[in-house]
Amino acid sequence: MTSRAPKRALLAALIGGALVFASVVPATAAANSDGPSIRVVGGSNANLADTGWFLRFVSVTGMGPANCGATQISSRWAVTAAHCVDTPDGMAKTGNGKSYLQVNPATRGAGTRYYLDKVIVHSGYKKNARLQINDVALLKTKVSMGGAKLALNSDKSAPGIGHAEQVYGFGERVDGDRDSQATELQEGRVEDLAGPYGSTCGNYGSDYRGAYELCAGLPAGGVDACQGDSGGPLVATVAGRRVLVGIVSTGLGCARAKYPGIYTRISTYSNWIKARAFGKFAVTPSCASPCVRAKNKSMTIKLSNRTSTSGKYSVSGSKYVKISSSWGTIKGKKSRTIRVRVISSKKKCVVVKVKSTKTPTKSFTIATNGKSC
Repeated sequence: MTSRAPKRALLAALIGGALVFASVVPATAAANSDGPSIRVVGGSNANLADTGWFLRFVSVTGMGPANCGATQISSRWAVTAAHCVDTPDGMAKTGNGKSYLQVNPATRGAGTRYYLDKVIVHSGYKKNARLQINDVALLKTKVSMGGAKLALNSDKSAPGIGHAEQVYGFGERVDGDRDSQATELQEGRVEDLAGPYGSTCGNYGSDYRGAYELCAGLPAGGVDACQGDSGGPLVATVAGRRVLVGIVSTGLGCARAKYPGIYTRISTYSNWIKARAFGKFAVTPSCASPCVRAKNKSMTIKLSNRTSTSGKYSVSGSKYVKISSSWGTIKGKKSRTIRVRVISSKKKCVVVKVKSTKTPTKSFTIATNGKSC
């Protein structure tokens, strides 16, 4: 298989039962070269009004720049493929004048450059492995990017077989033709061909691992990501909202029948992503701030540990409320619900602060007894 980014080391292709290894093409130092990435074959121009979360990612390594895609998940965080970042040419460089992101550019290379402050590669990713899993990485910019944010799919039961999905990128539109790289963002409409529990993806056999990867394309081929699209988003509507379900990772050629695109499955890695970009704990209040509560009425705050290791928390308020558990420890993958009850008849704006391990402090306001806050 070839990654959707030429800078991938060696990728195996299953053809007639034999594993054939393809060496990747190193990126040139030219500013518009396409190193790690795959393009959308059989697509059409995307509606940029709907893709504010799409990012063009230029990964600058020791060998020069290479192009990928990425997806914005917060004002300063983006998700991409690990092979776009941790390449045979070295790790993507951070700092001014180095690797950068561009927000939903109207044309290839257009727009403000947002340089990187930090790169996090999944610890299970092995760039020289014959077959790759854990092909996911996070990018943090030095300043806020603005733009839209795309939610992560955390539903492990979705998407199902036949579910409509869309892949985006600036990659090649003709397999193997570097001159066919798109100048405008392309959208390819595909479908899920394996579902969340499927073990078969076209003719890939045991090289496909559905627990970590997602299989998408068309049964007859014709639409697919390709070179230059690596790291870009695979999007679908789940439970009524558009979410990121996959990251462009690899595949045999582009848009071939029986060899669909293989994507990193976001639902498998959503907690890993959130713990590093948003914090170790998910902090979820039962009502929006300011939460209006009368005397003897309560709101709740659910603390969920996204990681496999224990973490501590503390909750503080004022003398006008009573907190059921003001501090404690929550084991990995466990949660706890804290009740905050109003104990005064006075009209106050009470600020409740939640501090927890490796998580930004969260603050909520309770408007007691009809107080306007």
